[in-house]
Amino acid sequence: MIPSKLELIFKEDKDAKVSKVLFQNLTYLQYLDTYKSINLMNNSKITTNIINKMAPIIKKHYDYIVIGGGSGGVASSRRAASYGAKTLIIEGKRLGGTCVNVGCVPKKVMWNASDLATRVLQANEYGLFQQFPLTKENLTFNWEQFKGKRDAYVERLNGIYERNLGKDGVDIAMGWAKFNKDGNVEVHKPDNTVDVYSGDNILVATGGQPVFPDNIPGYEHGISSDGFFEIEHQPKKVVVVGAGYIGIELAGVFHGLNTETHLVIRGETVLRKFDESIQHTITDHYVKEGINVHKLSKVTKITKNPDTKKLTVEINNGAEIVEDVDELLWTVGRRSLLGLGLENVGVKLNEHEQVI
Repeated sequence: MIPSKLELIFKEDKDAKVSKVLFQNLTYLQYLDTYKSINLMNNSKITTNIINKMAPIIKKHYDYIVIGGGSGGVASSRRAASYGAKTLIIEGKRLGGTCVNVGCVPKKVMWNASDLATRVLQANEYGLFQQFPLTKENLTFNWEQFKGKRDAYVERLNGIYERNLGKDGVDIAMGWAKFNKDGNVEVHKPDNTVDVYSGDNILVATGGQPVFPDNIPGYEHGISSDGFFEIEHQPKKVVVVGAGYIGIELAGVFHGLNTETHLVIRGETVLRKFDESIQHTITDHYVKEGINVHKLSKVTKITKNPDTKKLTVEINNGAEIVEDVDELLWTVGRRSLLGLGLENVGVKLNEHEQVI
């Protein structure tokens, strides 16, 4: 609630007396406009602790608030709006979430390029382009050009998501959301301002984020699967760490585009949560194709040359060393995207930050 009277104290220049200014029936934003207009900004400072004690102003109330503009959040918000609920969706990055921006969609685009490169190498055997030596050594790929087209495609999808939400009457707030102590939702926007919303029902649909092994010296020199889509130039040599499907897919993409690829896995096979026949088939295929699969291995240290920016990756405490690495890619799991102030709304988490 906004008090009908706001009594604020201004500390003026040291030679002036402290004055009291009383504003009646003003909102906080109106107060700021008035404050500027009477030109007190030049010779006064607001007493910070008084401003901080003011109750946050609710910008708008909704029937339904969705935190997270990924596949789940977008679907839920649109469905709620179609039933007549006054709905708000909040997103900190780009609409569409992981899948559209740094997951399934751009990954499939990259996979298609890599798969096509592999098929082109087989064309001579089918009697095609026999005037050209289609060999791995002659394979080239314009990474920069392709990245531009891929990113433009994803940006177009972002626009489609935004328009569909608008057509269904869903309001959009761009920024990072968290619950305040009153149980309302604060949205920290890109311009460093904060809006506060209240809602009868609030859905947390924030998805996940990549995990980094911060116990390994030099781990910060590596990138996550999100970072893969930010690579500007094709690396000549990469190390992919992890045996899950994300690492396996991206290792295959790199290799198909003629990047020297090293895959570090803790066990004997990749995809250990899959059926054993799949594990062995894919592992054997990768080895046969020429991917350097380091089995029963762990990365234990990474160092970066300050001049060349190349990485040296130590495996199993130096038993193996991979030098002159352009990119190291961590694909060692994902965790819930939190930091939302859930404790302010009574949601309890376990030691793995999973909802109890």
